[in-house]
Amino acid sequence: MIKRLATTALISCLAASAEAEALAMTTVTAIDVFAAEPAGAATAPVWIKLAPRGTFVSRDGRPFEISPELLVERFNADKVSVPLDLDHATVKKAMFGDAAPAVAWIEELAARSDGLYGRVEWLQPGLDTLAARSHRYISPALKTDDAGRATWLHSAALVAAPGISMPAVASADPTHKETNMLKAIAKALNLQDDASEASCLSAIANLGSRIDPTTHQKTLDTLSATQTELNTLKAEGRKQKVDALLEGALTAKKISPAQRASYEALCATDEGLAQVTVLIETFGAGLQATGLDKIPNPGNLATLSAEDREVMKMLGQTEEEYRKANGLAAA
Repeated sequence: MIKRLATTALISCLAASAEAEALAMTTVTAIDVFAAEPAGAATAPVWIKLAPRGTFVSRDGRPFEISPELLVERFNADKVSVPLDLDHATVKKAMFGDAAPAVAWIEELAARSDGLYGRVEWLQPGLDTLAARSHRYISPALKTDDAGRATWLHSAALVAAPGISMPAVASADPTHKETNMLKAIAKALNLQDDASEASCLSAIANLGSRIDPTTHQKTLDTLSATQTELNTLKAEGRKQKVDALLEGALTAKKISPAQRASYEALCATDEGLAQVTVLIETFGAGLQATGLDKIPNPGNLATLSAEDREVMKMLGQTEEEYRKANGLAAA
């Protein structure tokens, strides 16, 4: 049961982390720019405006700052053509293993007085889309810093809905991921690799109900009882070791009976037991035999001998304590 709960908790943590990352990667707020209306494939624009120059605020209140020169510099340094897709498929779909083909390629960027422009080489799917007029707007996906300054043109997309009536930008974090996130999420949830996004989200939502509260509490109670039992067994084992140590020390006359209680208190912990063990090993036999075992009937003694009193003095006992400890009759 403990192992099962630990596994469920691990799956829950992995799933929550994967869901958060997937949402962060696929959330693209597009502020789209109206593209020149094509009359047909023959008039498909070669240069299109991707973003305005300077700072502006989007319709939803987000600030942006575009430096076309900075984006051109990054593009020239990368020397990689930028894909133009449909509905930001490169950002949204590719990470889940879905097809995200380009419908055109941006082969060159230019910084002009009014903003950033791109030279486009259209593929047939892109020309067909323009002719069909199903996606009439252009929306670039830009990597921005915390202040809203654009630092990298990741991709651009033909989209259906404009955000504002002027050229503007879509803000996203297009960090490239090689991992197929949807498959990773499905695996963490013990679903099939081809499980849909809806199935994964449903499984994540149901994670909390997989653990019965009564079973959870019962497990906690069992753990508590088990810990108490282990502590008891450990204490009993230590007591056996303490008794053996102190009885051996008494037999070897390394300690007196009056000292036993004090040494036993010092052995209340494993560390204390170890220290007392080392200490007793350094002791020599400090007490001599009393010879009482040679007295025929010590219980009948009315008075103590000189030897008795010497032993009593060594042990630090009163006469009453000595008689009681050795089974002698009271005076």
